[in-house]
Amino acid sequence: MYLIRDFKDTDLSSLELIYHDAVMQQGRRGYSNEQVEYWAAFPYLYAADFKALVLKGYTRVMACNQIPVAFATLHPDDHLALLYVLGDHAGRGIAGRLCEDIEQEACRRNVSCLRTDASVLSRPVFEQRGYRLVEEEQLVKGDLEFTRFIMEKSLA
Repeated sequence: MYLIRDFKDTDLSSLELIYHDAVMQQGRRGYSNEQVEYWAAFPYLYAADFKALVLKGYTRVMACNQIPVAFATLHPDDHLALLYVLGDHAGRGIAGRLCEDIEQEACRRNVSCLRTDASVLSRPVFEQRGYRLVEEEQLVKGDLEFTRFIMEKSLA
C-alpha cells in the first residue's frame, strides 16, 4: 500500500537512491548513456546542493510498506523542483499522486501558477495534469546538452 508522508531527515539517503535509480532505469528512453550517467550522479556529485534543496523545500515522500519509493519537492513555493519514482514503481500513478499533493500545498501557500522544469520523460506526466509548455530550453552541463521544458499550471 502506497502512502504519502512528510520527509524525515532519515530519508535523505533513500531519496538519493530513488533519484539515481529513476534516472538510470528510465532515462535511456529519452537521453544518451552519457547524459543519463551525468544526470543520475547529481545527488552524489552535488550532495550539498541536493540536500539543501530537499531540506529547504516542502518535500513529500511516497512510501510502500513504510519504505520510500518516490518523492517530490516544492521549492520555492511556485516551483515543483523534484519528482522522482523508483523504476520498479513507475507507471502506477505515483507521480500523479505526488503532483496532486504538491499542487494542493502550493494552493495553501496562495500560489496561483505552479511551474516546473520537465525532462523529456516527465513532460507527458505534467501535460496529463494540465501543465502547458512555456519554453523549451537547451542546457549545457559539462560537455553535454540536455533538453528541458519549462511548464506551468494555473492553480486558480
